[in-house]
Amino acid sequence: SDAAQKRARDPDAVDLTDDASPEKKQKKALTAIAKEFVCPITQELPISPVTAEDGKIYEEKDILHWFAAKLENDESPTSPSTGAVIGPKLLPAPQVRNTIEALVKSGAIEGDLATAWTKKLKLEKEMEKLRAQAEGGDTGAMYRLGIWYQEGNLTKDDELARSWFGRSAMARNPRGMASFSECLLLGIGGPQNDSLGLVIVTEAAGLGSDLAMYTLGEALFKGDCGLPKDHARARFWLKKVVEGKCKHKHLNPLGKSEAAAWLRELEDE
Repeated sequence: SDAAQKRARDPDAVDLTDDASPEKKQKKALTAIAKEFVCPITQELPISPVTAEDGKIYEEKDILHWFAAKLENDESPTSPSTGAVIGPKLLPAPQVRNTIEALVKSGAIEGDLATAWTKKLKLEKEMEKLRAQAEGGDTGAMYRLGIWYQEGNLTKDDELARSWFGRSAMARNPRGMASFSECLLLGIGGPQNDSLGLVIVTEAAGLGSDLAMYTLGEALFKGDCGLPKDHARARFWLKKVVEGKCKHKHLNPLGKSEAAAWLRELEDE
């Protein structure tokens, strides 16, 4: 039949023929509705949906990043869906969010779309809780929020990561100080500032941060960040990292491996 041939060409087409059960018709219809809500950029259901001037639904942060990238290249904002030039105005779509949530919770939307959306929703709630703690003055939460933005757990934003690391550093949190100094020394999320970065990283190393010890040891080993090579001092800090003599351990495994390799090189001299 014509309907059967159409389904063979498009397996996701809504089957409204008489031989389809009401349950199957409903499932297909809901699947079609859900696909209308998928963000064209992420190919996922949005947590914070907005409607752009092209009439499409997008994840707010991703369409904003899309527009920002266009402006940085001195280009006019365009539709990620059609490529046509559009204005940057976005309208919140809370009704879409409510519909998606209802469809997911009811089991009407299943599979990867539902799994990814549920995961993002959980992360969003955890981030809101962390932000509340950070705004309340918890310096550890400030640092962890910076890590979330740095690693892109929900959204990657180096400027916000640097800002939260900075607030944590101002409160003398050793982990926050080490991460903020790294941003300063490498120019992450803002301008590079070797002088202030070196002051803060030295203080953080003295307070027991293994990331700060690694950063300072690397700078002394290579002669970076405006410091001359000083293998004696480099050995001092790198040895502490390798031997684990650090009160605050937040250096990743790659950093530890590099510190061990540099220390071996220094000890072979």
